[in-house]
Parts: sequence; C-alpha cells; structure tokens
Amino acid sequence: MSAANARRTEPSAIVELAQRLIEIQQTLEHLRGTFIQEITSEADYERALALLDELTESDRPSQLTEPLIDQLCASIKRYEERAPQFADFNAGVAATSGIQLLRFLMEQNRLTGSDLPEIGDKTVVSRTLNGKRTLSSSDIQALAQRFHLNPGSFYPVV
Repeated sequence: MSAANARRTEPSAIVELAQRLIEIQQTLEHLRGTFIQEITSEADYERALALLDELTESDRPSQLTEPLIDQLCASIKRYEERAPQFADFNAGVAATSGIQLLRFLMEQNRLTGSDLPEIGDKTVVSRTLNGKRTLSSSDIQALAQRFHLNPGSFYPVV
C-alpha cells in the first residue's frame, strides 16, 4: 500500500473507531453504568450480563471490544465464584469426577462408546465408564481438546 493510500484509509479507520466508541458509550449509558469494575451485587451482575450480551451481539467482535469482553468475562467469573447464590452449584461442579463429566458430555452430545475414539474403542470406553479403568493423561488431553474444556475439569478434586 502506498503512503497516499495509507493516509486515505487512516481517517476512515478513525471515524469507524469513533463511531464504535459512541455505540459502546450509549450501551453503557443504557445499562446505567460501567462494567470495568468489581461486581459486588446481584444488580451489578445482571447489568454485566446484559452488557456482555450487547457487546457480543455482533458476529465478529472488533479489536476494540475484545479486551472489554475479556475484562467483563473475568469480572463475571470472579463474582460467580464467590457469590453465595452460586455456592451450591460451584460445590457440585467441584465434586464432579472426570467420569461423571464424561457421562454428562456423552449425554449432552448424544454420543455412544463408539463415538469416543480419543480414549479407545467402545470396550475401553465402557470399562472407563464402569470404573474398571481410569482416564489417562492422554485421554484427558484428547477429551479436553474435543470438548473445548480445561483438562483440569477431568481431574479429581483433592
């Protein structure tokens, strides 16, 4: 791209950025606040979820909104990890074994033992589900990749 072309596209990028900033500010005003703060109440949490919906409505987040979405998600996660209304749910998730998680994923995705070549044939899967075989590290890595989960989700809580 020539220097002249770069100068011509620069103002349009600035105009686009300014327009997006105006839209974000309007969204914040509509939701009565900001989101780059600690979520300390149910009302803050509801506003944060609404703002996350607004920011993720577009098919493709912009370079401007991606860091904002990441910050918002981190704030929501911190709140959900320590808010009393989520304590029972969090305890249940923490107590879930790798085998229970695998059963849940199979049920949700309508999979059978034959559908999990990551850990072996249907006999190996059956033995694993029946507690006669444990998930190996390589099984866990493959399952985590397939289901887009943190591998730690399959390890027992100590």
